[in-house]
Parts: sequence; C-alpha cells; structure tokens
Amino acid sequence: MSEPLILVTCRQMQVELPRYRERIENLGYDVVAPELAGRQQFTASELLDYSHRLVGIIAGDDELNREFFDGAAKLKTVIRWGIGMDSVDHDAARQHGVTVRNTPGVFSHEVADSAFGYILNLVRGYIDVDAAVRRGEWPKLEGITLAGARLGIVGFGAIGREVAKRGQGFGMDVVAFDPYVDGASADVSIVDIDQLLKTSRFIVLACPLTPETFHLINAERLALARSDAYLINVARGPVVLEADLIGALKSGRLAGAALDVFEVEPLPLDSEFRTLPNVVLGAHNASNTREGVVRASNAAVDFLIEELAR
Repeated sequence: MSEPLILVTCRQMQVELPRYRERIENLGYDVVAPELAGRQQFTASELLDYSHRLVGIIAGDDELNREFFDGAAKLKTVIRWGIGMDSVDHDAARQHGVTVRNTPGVFSHEVADSAFGYILNLVRGYIDVDAAVRRGEWPKLEGITLAGARLGIVGFGAIGREVAKRGQGFGMDVVAFDPYVDGASADVSIVDIDQLLKTSRFIVLACPLTPETFHLINAERLALARSDAYLINVARGPVVLEADLIGALKSGRLAGAALDVFEVEPLPLDSEFRTLPNVVLGAHNASNTREGVVRASNAAVDFLIEELAR
C-alpha cells in the first residue's frame, strides 16, 4: 500500500523543503513538491490529481475551494504557508473535518518594513532619481517630510502594529481603523474609517481579505481622502476596487499609490496602473526575506506534524 502523501505547493516552502523532508518522511509520509512552472498557484483540479493519497498540504495561494475539499476524501489538514486565508473555503473544510491553519505573525516586521519602503519611494522619488542619474541627469526632486504627517493604518493586527511603530519612529501622527480592536487598549488612536481617510496623508492597508474588506476602498471612500494623500496596499489586492483607484489617480483626486498586491496577479500587461507615473508597483513580495521564509517554514512544518498527530 502506498504511503500517505504530503503535498508542498508553496514556492517558498518548496525551496526550504530539503531542510524538512527527512523529518516528515521519517513519520511515514511521502512528500511531493509539484513544479509550479512560473505560476503562483495550482487549481483545485490539479491538486486533486493527488487526492487518492493526500492527507496534508502546505499550500500557497492555491485554489482550495469546495471542489478541492469534496474531492480530497483522505485530507486531514491544510497548512496555509504565510498569513492570507482568503483562498480557502473554510465552510467546505469544516464540513469535511479538515483543520486549516496559517502561520500568523511570521511576516509582521517584513511587511511593515516594505510599507515604509513604498512610502519613502512615493515621497522622495528614489526610483525616478536613480533612473535619471543613470541617464546622466542630476535631478532635485522636492519631497515630503514624514515627521508630523498623519499615518492612517487600516487593520491593526500584527502587521498594522509594526507599521505604527515605524510611523512613530519617523515622528508621524499615527491613527488606525480596526473594528475588532478596543480603542481604549490600543497604543495609537483608533478612529472610524471615514475619519481616517479624511485626515491621513498616508493610508496603509494592512487588513486581511474578508467579505467585510472586499473592495473596502472604492470610489465612495476615495472621495473622502485628501487630494494630497497616498495609498499603500500591503494587504490583499481585492481590498481595493482597482478601477476606482485608477480613476482617482488619473483625476488627481489622490496624489499617488504604492501597490504590492493586485486584484489579478501577476499584474496583467494591459493594466492601466503600468501607465500611471504616480504609482509604485510591487510584485506581492513584501514578506519575502530570508529570515521571514525560514520563520514561516519552521512554523508550517511544526503545525503540519502537530495536526497529523491528532
């Protein structure tokens, strides 16, 4: 009889797998890391090719929908490498008795660092200056001082709190919106989202993608923002209705944006974001540091083994 199978589909975890393979195999499991071939995730039908032996998966942004859970009869646990859980049909998992865990708190420093990297690029134009100097020019772009400016953070979990610490370190006036945080216990002022948008020069999105946050930032909310405000999204792409953001950026309703994540990834070649000079584009890579990858991989394997032992 074939050994039960552990599938590793997350690209970063696949790179780390040689450090963990023996530990998992010694417990009686076969370990398979299928090739992603330049893509970000697997479809449910592709994952179900392994369903006859599949008992556990360390997943990336794969299509873990009802089709997947209905077809994976032997599956015991899904470990979502990283933080985001929006690719998982949690109702279907519960109905099939499959435990689902992520690796919370492993990237809070990294994503907060990236948020400030984006902010600094927006206000000091480092990307443009670098390109100009390489062309033989010597530009003197006027920037914006961060000290004294209001930083509004949407989502005050582990990442949001680290963003706040960095903002305070820059001497910024920090406020946050999070309906699940008690304002009396927070170390920054908790305000409603309308007030945050109306008063913040810098708006950092650091919330999870849920039904409540899907297209949270749309034309109606962008209309509340200051015309000199900058939006930084290090959360999930669909938190922003991109067509509305593009309209605000083109019209001058918003000064600029930095986007690490998008509604469709990789960013389509015909995306209008590519043509806008007041946007800094990322590649959903804010969390990707050597230390962060090791931290998340350690947690993922520990959680996998813990769940399989139940």
